[in-house]
Amino acid sequence: MAKAKFRPWDPAEVIETGEDAALFFKISLEDYDPKVFGALLDCIARSKGVAEIAGVEFSDTEDGGRSVTITTTGGVEETIAIAPEVSLESVRQALTPRDRAAPVSG
Repeated sequence: MAKAKFRPWDPAEVIETGEDAALFFKISLEDYDPKVFGALLDCIARSKGVAEIAGVEFSDTEDGGRSVTITTTGGVEETIAIAPEVSLESVRQALTPRDRAAPVSG
């Protein structure tokens, strides 16, 4: 019997579009765990999909929470609620292509 060969699976390899990146980010927040959240943001930052993110905008919600609106180069816009303990700077770094990184505002 032939021996199976395995290689590590990297989620960054399947995040191919800006919409994929926004969805992966949204799913990462559903069961927010600060111990793994940084690794999930790293996957987004290393993905091909991050290059299709045209804008990241933070805002305060009416109920005192926070949200991020992600806009892709294709014009898709997704607004996602963010837990208070989530670092806005880490989110901005993960969702902004390196050549367009800017300081956090809002």
